[in-house]
Order: sequence, then C-alpha cells, then structure tokens
Amino acid sequence: PHFYIRSSHPNFREVEEILTRLDHGKGAVLFSSGMAAIDACVNLLGSGEKLVIHSLIYGVSYRFLGDHCKRVGVRLAVADLSKPQESESALTADTRMVFLETPTNHFLKTVDIRDVARRVRRLCPRATIVVDNTWATPLFQNPLQLGADIAVYSCSKSFSGHNDLIAGAAVVKDLRLLAALRKRRLYAGAVPDPFSAWLLRRSLQTLDLRLERHVENTRRVANFLRRHPEVETVYFPCVDGRQLRNYGGMLFMRLKADRDGRKARRLAEALRFFDHGTSLGTVVSAVAIPYTGSHQSLTDQEKAEMGLDRGLIRLSIGVEAPEDLIADLNRVLGKAPRKR
Repeated sequence: PHFYIRSSHPNFREVEEILTRLDHGKGAVLFSSGMAAIDACVNLLGSGEKLVIHSLIYGVSYRFLGDHCKRVGVRLAVADLSKPQESESALTADTRMVFLETPTNHFLKTVDIRDVARRVRRLCPRATIVVDNTWATPLFQNPLQLGADIAVYSCSKSFSGHNDLIAGAAVVKDLRLLAALRKRRLYAGAVPDPFSAWLLRRSLQTLDLRLERHVENTRRVANFLRRHPEVETVYFPCVDGRQLRNYGGMLFMRLKADRDGRKARRLAEALRFFDHGTSLGTVVSAVAIPYTGSHQSLTDQEKAEMGLDRGLIRLSIGVEAPEDLIADLNRVLGKAPRKR
C-alpha cells in the first residue's frame, strides 16, 4: 500500500493514527511543517472565495495568508472572532473558510471555539473551520469536538519536544477533507522525511509526561513573575476546564516602563538558562522578543494593530528545575519579589 513517499509511508501512518485518536478525528495527514499543513488547508479555497482569519495569529501565518490570498484571488477578511458584532460582520454567507488559533499568539487570549462554530454554522454553513491547536495540544483542547473541521499543528513544538525535527499535521473530522488534504500533499510533495516521522513517533510516547512538567514549571514561573515589582503584566490563558483543560509551556510578560523594549532586550540577552529562539514546547527553555522574532515579517502598522510592541517578552518554559529558571529570572530582574 505504500508505493510512493509523497503518497504514504509506514512511519507517517503510525503518527497519523496516533494524532487521529488524540484529537477524536476521522483521520490525519502528516506534512513537512506546520506551515505546509496551513498551506494545504487554504489551498482548498478557489479564486473568488472568502477566507476569514482571527486578528491574533502567528506572524508568519498572518503574512502567508495575506500574500497567498492576493496571489490566488481569495478574498481575505481579518476580524476579532471573540467579539460577536465584529465576528458577525465578517462572517458573510459567502465565507468558505475560517481560520483561528487559540490560545492566541500573542497574549494567549482564548477564543471560544464553540461560539465561533455556532456563528459560522448559522451565518455561513458551507465554511470550513480550521483551528491551529499547536499551543494547547490535543491533550488540553480538542477543536474537532468543539465544532471545528480541521485542527492543524506544528509538530516541531510540543509534539517533538526536543528541537530535532520539523513536521506538521492536520487532523480532520470527515473523510472528504482527509482525501482533499492527502491529494494536496501528494501534489505539493510537502512530506517530512521518514526519520523525522520516526522521531516524532518516539516523542509522542512522552508527550503527557513532558506536558505535566511544562504545566507545573510554567505556573511556578508565572506566579513568581506576577509578584515581582519589576514586572508589569504576565499573560496566561484562561483555563476554564470546558474548552481549555490545562495549559503550560509558554507565557508572555512585560516589564514596567519599557514600551521601547530596552529592558526586554537586556533581559533576553542576560538570561543564562533560556536559549534564544522562537521555538516553544520543548524540553529547553527559551526567550524571544515577538516584535523582532515570530512577528518580524509584519509591518510596524500591522504590529501596532495587534497591540504588539518591542517590550513584549515571550518565555518558553522547559522541563528544567523550576528553581533554576526562577533564580535566573530573579538575577536578571535584579530585585527580590515582594512578599505578601
């Protein structure tokens, strides 16, 4: 049955079966990257059709979707899908796809997938709902059970957990979408190499163990930062137990009086236990400035519209001893947190 690697491979199929079960889907398609999975989804749209995207998404996704829609003639609308009035204005009857991620990149705001799905089914019932579930993972959030049609993932993040592979995936709720995405992968050749798929299968065996540590470490670091007098804001998603059952691995923060980002830059440069990079969900902690990192491809105006400035710091929290991470942050921040 595995006659050509662009069509299928035993290593791909093993991972796809695991992801299908984790997300309670009808099938999954493994891709060469998370962006390849998103590319395959939006290529289901034809010229003249309409795509609606949430206003807070990964910077490269935002830039890619804008460029793609211009090039192929897909009409693009950007809206805050968490706001009913703005959402309903964008979701016209001719909408054929809705794309969002939750928790959002950046600020970790949660978008109610059930609420969006109800609105889409009422206003544009032919639309396909795509949710980037990379940050939550299917262990903490299941978009397909909440009304979405496709859940997409960058498998290079929490699924991999070790910064040693690039892959992506799309999990679907019906066989029609499964066939369409498999066909797109076949034509585009957007497949990972078999060894990366094997590494991914290895990593999925420890996903729940790693996430348990990510959750604990992230909460401890967040609690420390909230109490520190030099920290203005810590951004952490709403874990309501209904949609998002738990969360860990990433947080955002701002330092006081730092809109120009000088303090943020100094902090990032001085940290010793945090690597520098834009990856997340791995065993190694990392620090990044989204303005010049994950969202660097956006214009200054686009960043301003998203509320993004140079002072926003992103911390990817790994599985190291939390005491070491907190001590490193405390050393750089320079003052002990006030006791309560």
